[in-house]
Amino acid sequence: MAALLVACNEEKKTDTATEATPAAAPAEKPPVEILNDSNLVASTMASFTAFENKDIEGYTAGMADNVMFRWSGGDSLAGKQAVKDYYTGRFNIIDNIKFSDHISLPLMANASPVANVPTGKWMLSWYKVSVKYKNGKSIVFWAHNTQHYNDAGKMDIFNQYIDRAPIMAATK
Repeated sequence: MAALLVACNEEKKTDTATEATPAAAPAEKPPVEILNDSNLVASTMASFTAFENKDIEGYTAGMADNVMFRWSGGDSLAGKQAVKDYYTGRFNIIDNIKFSDHISLPLMANASPVANVPTGKWMLSWYKVSVKYKNGKSIVFWAHNTQHYNDAGKMDIFNQYIDRAPIMAATK
């Protein structure tokens, strides 16, 4: 029993000469992205409300004049006036439209995965869209947007990820 107690109490001796010294910690980098200010959420919700009311000026108020508007299918619009013209035409065939179940995530991207994607303020959003067209057809679908804001706080990139085929079919 005494041997067991001695064995259990034996301290481990270390050779300090062979211990590695810890390497200097690398300089702290900011995170790739961080949650950003919630004012972007308020402006995004205001643009949804303007769209529901078919208020094209209110909808485009937060857009830069050179906004690039892209859909996941490859179609795009270049410039605020092109966005106004396109949606003015769309409003002519929409009886009513509602957005619901919003999820909004504002963030600051401090790094970019590729050269053509800017760093800075981004808003990621997901929501349900319910549309009734003047032809009597209705559809419900989910949309996902990524929006970039320039230094002046205006949206200069708008990417929308939706399946446009059911939308186009409902408008025929």
